[in-house]
Amino acid sequence: MLGAASSWRDRFLLVLLWFTGLRIGEALGLRRSDLHLMASSTRLGCGLAGAHVHVVRRDNPNGSWAKSRHSRTVPVSRWVLDYYDRYLQERLACAAADRCDFVFVNLFHAPLGAPMTASAVRQLFARLGRRAGLARPVRPHMLRHATGTELAEAGVAIDVVQLLLGHRSITTTQAYVHPSPERMRDAVERLEARSRRPRRRQGEQP
Repeated sequence: MLGAASSWRDRFLLVLLWFTGLRIGEALGLRRSDLHLMASSTRLGCGLAGAHVHVVRRDNPNGSWAKSRHSRTVPVSRWVLDYYDRYLQERLACAAADRCDFVFVNLFHAPLGAPMTASAVRQLFARLGRRAGLARPVRPHMLRHATGTELAEAGVAIDVVQLLLGHRSITTTQAYVHPSPERMRDAVERLEARSRRPRRRQGEQP
């Protein structure tokens, strides 16, 4: 889908959703002031180090909003920064976009500069899926689910995945954990390796 995208805005949206696991409503509700993409954001009044985005629940004219009632911060990768820089160059070509504080805006159809809607993104995903020759339609939430699964597969602690994805309950996060036969075999072999370690007797000095 990334290769099928024809604009940097669309590529940036895909990369942001993949690397952050944001809900589509959270992504479309982002304002430019929510993006703290420098190594230090102290001059913005934010003490959190490293590039990150602030997910804030608001009433937005495009109908998109953060599901969680509590704001959270999500670190972003170098990929997100690189694609955002390219998107900014593309956005500068649309004068109407500069007057809008939303991150994702209409650049190619009326009303120019208005914040994108979830309906427009669903149509975009349908087009990209067809261009990419995918066997089944891809919805924005599928990227979030894939991100959660990839984090779990990479060995990220489930409580960290919970915070990154903004789940209120850790039982929701557990749905993203899909133990494979390989991971179960690895778990048993790790247990066996620990069992082979020499154990100190009670009172024995280390």
